[in-house]
Amino acid sequence: MNHGERMRGHSQAQLDGGAVSRILPPGWPLAVRAGVESVVFGWALVVLPTLALYLASSSRDAAAALSLGAVLRTGTGLWSLGFGGVVGGEDQYGTLSLPLLGVTLLQAWLIRSSVRRARLSGPAAGALAVGASGLTTLLIVTTTGSVASRGWTAVIGVSALAGLITAVALQRAGRGWRTASVRWERLPEWIGVALRMCRDLAVALIVLAAVVTLVGLIAGAGRVSRLHDALAGGGLMATAGLILLQIGWLPTAMVWALSWTAGPGFVVGAGSVFSPTRVQAGAVPGLPLLGGLPTAAVGAWGAFLPFLIVLAAAAVAWRQRGVLRTLPLRQAAATTATAAVLSACGVLAACLAACGQVGPGRMTDVGPHCGYVAAIVALMVLVGVGLIAVLPHPRTRMLTRRGVRATTAATSAAGEGVRERLKVRTARR
Repeated sequence: MNHGERMRGHSQAQLDGGAVSRILPPGWPLAVRAGVESVVFGWALVVLPTLALYLASSSRDAAAALSLGAVLRTGTGLWSLGFGGVVGGEDQYGTLSLPLLGVTLLQAWLIRSSVRRARLSGPAAGALAVGASGLTTLLIVTTTGSVASRGWTAVIGVSALAGLITAVALQRAGRGWRTASVRWERLPEWIGVALRMCRDLAVALIVLAAVVTLVGLIAGAGRVSRLHDALAGGGLMATAGLILLQIGWLPTAMVWALSWTAGPGFVVGAGSVFSPTRVQAGAVPGLPLLGGLPTAAVGAWGAFLPFLIVLAAAAVAWRQRGVLRTLPLRQAAATTATAAVLSACGVLAACLAACGQVGPGRMTDVGPHCGYVAAIVALMVLVGVGLIAVLPHPRTRMLTRRGVRATTAATSAAGEGVRERLKVRTARR
């Protein structure tokens, strides 16, 4: 090849590269990598321990090697549980669809980390990252998933999670949608206050649920230990695998703990009830984490447990008391109502995500009483925030003083009228 041919080839390569750069957004390789690596890492962190546990507990023969595919499908099924998947089929063991919310949180953290490292250039690069994560999930599910399992929901779940996290990351970095940024800056002050209170209240409710879960596990430590020993059998790998599986279900158990604290409680099998004022239990799966289930009602004071949510909401509102008192009374009331509604919606979503089934028959009904829990949380937040945002408000105090003065004047006038009539009647006699 002479010099002219090399120059023509180099020019053609530059033209091809320019065409690609005009079609794809800047930094598109990093965007694709962010979408792919977040899904692959999340899937591998579930599947590899499953394979390691199987290899450590099985003999190294041909039959074991042939069943590696089944173990891989099981690992993929467990990973899909974090996104609405189902493991198992219509047999005597039934299906397992109780979400592993720990896997969901792990995947969210991986997506966030990958997006931050990629430093996406804008919405187009973000869409490319989300598309790459969805296609990677689809490839994993179709190649390693089971036909009997509902793994396709992972494609929707991972894509939606990646889209939400990517959009938030772009907006915070100032590389998102300009229209959305402008509208966000134009939001009324009271909406911003309500959103900040919802964020702080979410943290408070998570801490409250974690404390209740820890107390339950400590109270049922004996049952948890016996169930763990029965399943693990003393093996190191079996113990590690069982612990990892329960860590995946720990956030789900925390949602149950919050529903228990709110009052309505949850069920583990049709016909069962676990609430502060009533416990009606039945046979439950032998998962050690379920050893922390309450065995009896806590007594009459259990009816006051929902007021812990009132205290949490009041503490969150107290931190914003300075801003709340500068708002007009109508806006303070609107802030209270908005915080209550948004908190209820978040709790409702968490409760729905913590429902599923863990077997056939009565075990098809497992999870919180979602609607009742959300309604009670909305009421408790309304009371807690209202005690700080509305009752001590300067406008409320002024209206209260006016009402007291008007009531006092009306009472005095009525009393004076009664005395005059009594005088008239006495004079006639």
